[in-house]
Amino acid sequence: MAFLTNAVSFILVVVLCIQHSNAQAVPDRCRCPNTSQKAYKWKNIEEFSIIAPRSRCKAKEIILILKTKDQRCISPNIYQAVQLQECWNSINKEGKRTAVKTVECGNLRHVKKDMENTTTVRQP
Repeated sequence: MAFLTNAVSFILVVVLCIQHSNAQAVPDRCRCPNTSQKAYKWKNIEEFSIIAPRSRCKAKEIILILKTKDQRCISPNIYQAVQLQECWNSINKEGKRTAVKTVECGNLRHVKKDMENTTTVRQP
């Protein structure tokens, strides 16, 4: 009887180990404890990720991967972040991508400059 109990216990431990190894890791905290309020030069950004708020991190996280492979977090409230979110939403409609290259965003970074250079003409 002791052998049967030990065998069942061993099988249970093996099954639990296999289940645990197949489990997907869920971040238990924010990846961006501090965010920058300054925009980075577009030419220095290679790609970016946007992580939606989740149970253990209530903030939307925007993570830039620079061409130097450094990672920087920016505030979702600055203008550059708004542009990145527009790009992210247009490219990542199915929500399957983990990162987007900035070259895929096209001319989003020039929108503000174009808006500043236009004039409004009133019709009489």
